[in-house]
Amino acid sequence: MNSSLKAILFAVPFIGGYYLMRSLPVSPCDFLHAETYNAEGAIDYCGPGDSLFVDLSLRKWPLTLDFRSPNELHPGQSGEFELDIRQFDGTPLAETDVALSHTRRIHLLAVDQTLSDYHHVHPEPDALHDGVWRFSLTPRNSGRYAVFLDFIPTRSPRRVLLTSSFEVAGQPSVGKPNRESLAFSSGKREFKLERLDQDVTDGGELKLLFTATDQEGKPLRLRPVMGAFAHMVAFDSTLKGFAHLHPEENVLPAEKSDSHEGTLTFAFTPPKPGFYRLWAQVRIGREPETFIPFDLKTGS
Repeated sequence: MNSSLKAILFAVPFIGGYYLMRSLPVSPCDFLHAETYNAEGAIDYCGPGDSLFVDLSLRKWPLTLDFRSPNELHPGQSGEFELDIRQFDGTPLAETDVALSHTRRIHLLAVDQTLSDYHHVHPEPDALHDGVWRFSLTPRNSGRYAVFLDFIPTRSPRRVLLTSSFEVAGQPSVGKPNRESLAFSSGKREFKLERLDQDVTDGGELKLLFTATDQEGKPLRLRPVMGAFAHMVAFDSTLKGFAHLHPEENVLPAEKSDSHEGTLTFAFTPPKPGFYRLWAQVRIGREPETFIPFDLKTGS
């Protein structure tokens, strides 16, 4: 076998992997957008239009994830976690291999089996080992937590979604949303979701209006959160997947000191009738980020 043929055969898996990455089921992410910023001062935005729910029991990406926690996890105690992520060709996913999206490289969503304890964290790359990423969180409940990773490799500007899970010691919590609840109070603040469509047929898009007000009904001043004035995720009761939603309004923050008062519109495409837990993520004033739960029922 001559050297040219050997080179071609050697390259075939990598070429195939490249085109496989290009044909992944999630649409390209326009993460470079001149109207937003990130922590480094560079332009960065993934854009709206992420209304689709992705079932990760049906869709797979050609990357591997080794997810582990060195110690036993307990409710109310901080846990340390380690991720080892390998690309389709087996090479480690280093910091330079991941694009900035909404000011971060990797978005990690963790939610317990009752959907009542939700965390949005950002793993950081290990300084010594490419492909190894670390993060910590404090679980509130016992039982199983589902984990979803959302990021964009620089080799192919398309979202990659990976999933795993971890267990927290103790008697598992029970119960899941079984009635619709589109209002939530926290202290003197009120948060609401309003349907702009009564309901949708299978595969249809549902419009939701988000409002945040004080006890007198005045709009709260929302500060930027990861390059937008609010984020929202939707989980199904089986925790097979999620939807990562962003406001449809073209009112993106130009700098960190910007604020927004008024409603925000989100679009969500539920995959089938049932209950969905939606978690809104906002920042009010100089306070830490606030997470607001809503329960949405679709279909009959």
